[in-house]
Amino acid sequence: MIRVFPDRTKWTPTDALAFVGDPPFERPPQQPVRVSVTFTWDLLEGQRLVKAWANYYDDVEIGGPAFGDPGGEFEPGRFIKEGVTITSRGCPKKCKFCFVPEREGVVREMPIKEGWIVQDNNLLACSKGHVEKVFDMLRSQPHPVEFAGGLDTLYLRNWHRDLIDSIKIKQMFFACDTPAGIKPLEKAARILQGISRNKMRCYTLIGFDGEKLADAEDRLKSVWKLGFMPFAQLYQEEKKIEYSKEWRKLARNWSLPAITRSINGPVKESPQMQMFETERAT
Repeated sequence: MIRVFPDRTKWTPTDALAFVGDPPFERPPQQPVRVSVTFTWDLLEGQRLVKAWANYYDDVEIGGPAFGDPGGEFEPGRFIKEGVTITSRGCPKKCKFCFVPEREGVVREMPIKEGWIVQDNNLLACSKGHVEKVFDMLRSQPHPVEFAGGLDTLYLRNWHRDLIDSIKIKQMFFACDTPAGIKPLEKAARILQGISRNKMRCYTLIGFDGEKLADAEDRLKSVWKLGFMPFAQLYQEEKKIEYSKEWRKLARNWSLPAITRSINGPVKESPQMQMFETERAT
């Protein structure tokens, strides 16, 4: 099956039947073509690509997350690059800024496929048995593990730390998308005490619900002080928002680790982190 994507991202498959944009001069033989659209602002381009590929192929269809696709059983390497695995769909939370609950519903555990980049929307909301089986699979992988989909601090428990310590970690992503996310992140910092900041990234949504620039910057600084490397993300709606130069600069400064480190300099522990150290010593 030929898969076609409007744009290339770090998740785009790289095999011989994955294409970005228009049909090339030298094309594969007749077979089904599936145009996959992730972002709503790429819908028009996706529809244009359907017409372009239909000039050469009989079976051309379009779909993907931008169409509200709830997602079925994950097939490694088909619509996302090799190494990525998705073991569950959906999320029990109903965050106003997130499309996942509406598109995929509550958590659905799926058969576990091999991979070392875990892209589940909310793995820790799954049953203990499922989470343990995922880690069993990860121990056999040839590469250090990335939790790119994120580990939800609201569901993080002490027993998860034993599982995390049982595998080789490249990086884990958490989230602090609103001011209310600071307290759960403090709990996560305590559970994950001793793990390098280089392995603990934190998606930090900024600009949502009328948030002011200064407030967003303060929250990013709080994430840093708790021992996480912030990854700032400008909030986007179905119709793409064009942000000011100041907002774009803030997002850039707090999404590139080298710049973030240069801004913050030597780490100064927050009162919360000092408290964690004291409790651990006693």
